[in-house]
Amino acid sequence: MRRIFLFGIAVVALAALVGQAAACPFCSAVSLTFAQEIAQSQAAVIARLVEPPPAGALAPRAEGPLPKAKLQVVKALKGADLVATAGLAGPDGAAIETIMLDAKPVGTLCLLFGVEPPNLVWSSPVPVSDRAVAYLEKLADLPEKGADRLAFFQQYLEDADDTLARDAYDEFAVAPYADVKGLKDRMNPAQLLAWIENPKVQANRRRLYATMLGVCGGPDDAKRIERLLEGTDLGIDEAEARSGLDALIACYVALKGPEALDLVDRLFLERRGREVPFAETYAAVMALRFLGEESDLVPRERVLRSLRLLLAEPKLADLVIADLARWQDWSVVDRLVELFKTASSDTIFVREPVVNYLRACPLPEAAAAVAELEKIDPEAVRRAATLAGLAGLVTGGTAATRPADDDGADGGAASPTAVPPTAADAALVPRIPPVIGDEEATDELPGAVPPPPATEIDPSRPAVPPAWKWAVWAAVVLAVAAVARATLRPGPRGPAAR
Repeated sequence: MRRIFLFGIAVVALAALVGQAAACPFCSAVSLTFAQEIAQSQAAVIARLVEPPPAGALAPRAEGPLPKAKLQVVKALKGADLVATAGLAGPDGAAIETIMLDAKPVGTLCLLFGVEPPNLVWSSPVPVSDRAVAYLEKLADLPEKGADRLAFFQQYLEDADDTLARDAYDEFAVAPYADVKGLKDRMNPAQLLAWIENPKVQANRRRLYATMLGVCGGPDDAKRIERLLEGTDLGIDEAEARSGLDALIACYVALKGPEALDLVDRLFLERRGREVPFAETYAAVMALRFLGEESDLVPRERVLRSLRLLLAEPKLADLVIADLARWQDWSVVDRLVELFKTASSDTIFVREPVVNYLRACPLPEAAAAVAELEKIDPEAVRRAATLAGLAGLVTGGTAATRPADDDGADGGAASPTAVPPTAADAALVPRIPPVIGDEEATDELPGAVPPPPATEIDPSRPAVPPAWKWAVWAAVVLAVAAVARATLRPGPRGPAAR
């Protein structure tokens, strides 16, 4: 039952991703940025702790009401009029009383967010240093978007104050990829490479630095990344340095050009009697999706050639079938029909995406193939139709936002184009592989993806649906998963994603 539940979570996670504008392609924000939290609050203040919670109230097994502290407002970052109206402004103003769960000394500066005026309700205090206060005071003067905004945050990446380093990373993680590219001439390739090769750097941040290096690096950087991909001894912990592999692969191709895909094929996609960890193969697929969707660094036909290599391995074919359909590669109809017909108990899951590929294909032989395959496994064809309907629900039922076929002239993210959801969308549903480098793969369902953090507040991006819609979608997903349970593989495949 837990496997079905995780399957439902994975598809709901897919729903949350549909229609979002392209942010940093390999980055996931850890939390809301300070700028986002301020924007979502009616008031934000810097306040000084004047009365900590009683010591006994912070004990692990303390009973009674939640511990509260009192703080005096020092400066209003937002909503100064609301703060004044509430009688909280100035040295003679009333103290803010709010829940505080950590023991901090009197005089500690904290950031608080207030909502629901006029009687403001305050968040728990976030302790901040004097340097962080100066950082916060500058946020209101920054451009809302663009390379100039990122230039400010770039100087705080890997800052000694981890609060600022985290916020700077999150700003890059939610920024459009075009903004990252606009920062090209103001990046430091040597510093980025040093961070990439530092095993102490977190995997999500290494992804960002590889993405940035792919924008600003040169031939020597490409050689260094190539040694990481090949596992050549660099005097560092190889396993740690190669976390965030999807971004490293994309960086390498961005620096070296289309010929770099020959090495990617050999290392991560071609089996030829050798074992390749599933996590590494999926990382390569993610990099190829980026190259095919968001850049013109490599001709799409060359990207497709790499993806088609996985059709030689039935256990991996479902990773790329949706991509082939989305990019209208109808050259593999015969191979997919063969995969359907020869599917064993270990690869039976491939049948639904094959059917949905064939339904999306405009060639007459594809329609004939569906009729033929329905005689072999009518249940698989029926489940595929259900999944296709689910894909339509996930994408809003009428239109999905998807990059246009023509990439931006400057190699950036393509302009979003509204197109109807097709059966190709459903090919994504049966299996959502792991996010490589950040989370351990579940032992129940290969590649169950945790729901992405709700960090998008850009009004130009599609709004997040109301909670009741998520509940409806989850119920539908669970029902479909119950029908499709027999097609789910019995256990994990390959080593756990790092």
